[in-house]
Amino acid sequence: MDVLPRHARSEALPTESSIGGLGGSRRLPTPSRSVPRSTTVLVGTRTDLLRAVESVTTALGATAPILLEPPLLPARWAAAGTVLVLVDAAPAVAELGLPRRDGVHLLGEETDAADLCRWSAPLGASLVVVPRDTAVLGRALGGTPPGEGARTLAVVSGGGGAGASTTAAGLAGAAALAGRHPVLVDLDPWAGGIDLLVGLERSPGWRWDDLARARGALGSLAGRLPGGDGVDVLAMGRSAEGLLPDDAAVESVLGAARVTYDLVVLDVALSPPWGRHLARAGSVLVVAGPGVRHLASARQVAMHCAAEGMDPWIAARRSDHEPGRGTDPAVVAETVGVPVAGVLPHDPRLPVAAERGDPPWRVARRSWVTACAGLLTSLDAMPATAGTGTRQGGAGRDRRR
Repeated sequence: MDVLPRHARSEALPTESSIGGLGGSRRLPTPSRSVPRSTTVLVGTRTDLLRAVESVTTALGATAPILLEPPLLPARWAAAGTVLVLVDAAPAVAELGLPRRDGVHLLGEETDAADLCRWSAPLGASLVVVPRDTAVLGRALGGTPPGEGARTLAVVSGGGGAGASTTAAGLAGAAALAGRHPVLVDLDPWAGGIDLLVGLERSPGWRWDDLARARGALGSLAGRLPGGDGVDVLAMGRSAEGLLPDDAAVESVLGAARVTYDLVVLDVALSPPWGRHLARAGSVLVVAGPGVRHLASARQVAMHCAAEGMDPWIAARRSDHEPGRGTDPAVVAETVGVPVAGVLPHDPRLPVAAERGDPPWRVARRSWVTACAGLLTSLDAMPATAGTGTRQGGAGRDRRR
């Protein structure tokens, strides 16, 4: 029993109500009478889209979705883990008047744009446009479990004026210069918008205002955010409404970011409630300014991270007056109580660039850009341990150099 109508087939395709495996029959399958929880179900018969799903399923080695006809969907609606609705079936599914739920995706191609936009809201479905959103389709099919995907790095200030936002931008820029596809995400509502820091405040694209009430699995973010020099940016909005994302929205958007990009850099405010988003990252980097007070403040931040079960690393910033003072990695690690991932040189160009909205990776001295690249390399080589609290000693950690 195959998923494609006889007239659409030149060879046998899936059997037993699923998209996957070859069979000899040339009629639509008898829909499954029971759908195990966490199973993906699919509604629709359009040949090209079914082949796209089959291709991704095969490539990922994922469990094939179960094909259902629209009239049988209500009985399976709550139990299914994910629901894929092909655009040709959207009107029939919308007529069922099913309650809203997470994990519903509307699948089509670029040429289906009008129908996708028309039916997305009635279905409460995220859009998956193939082949552009193949990674998102793979996640929906179970190829990438929720919360996994690209590495997520959170950057937090170890004290006032430590330069955490500039460092976060520098890391994203270093990734782009290395040929990666990063996104810089603003989770500090009181900093004015990180798009100002990198000169993208006038660029079109989504801000958090547009995603503040996002829910469930979203489609790809590619092409929807402001970007420049290979770095996409999701900044806090500055609209009169002042919408801020809640926890569910942050979870949904970061989930989409992890499958759209290959590095997610978060600029996180430590103040409540924003500090809890540090736990969403695989690595936490505390930027420590030079001098005793800055290091003492960074130690407090590190202790807070330890109390929340995270394993932070330190980026030590050199002094503008005494470039070598207080930035020996061994001394910083001993003082703060956590390992040092790298040292950032002082660069007098950066404060001026921030005021002008010039991206730091474009105007900084080569030594600073190189240091950011080295810092990123060091972090990539470290295990993603945030949320595990595995290191011991110091501020809840050992003193690895």
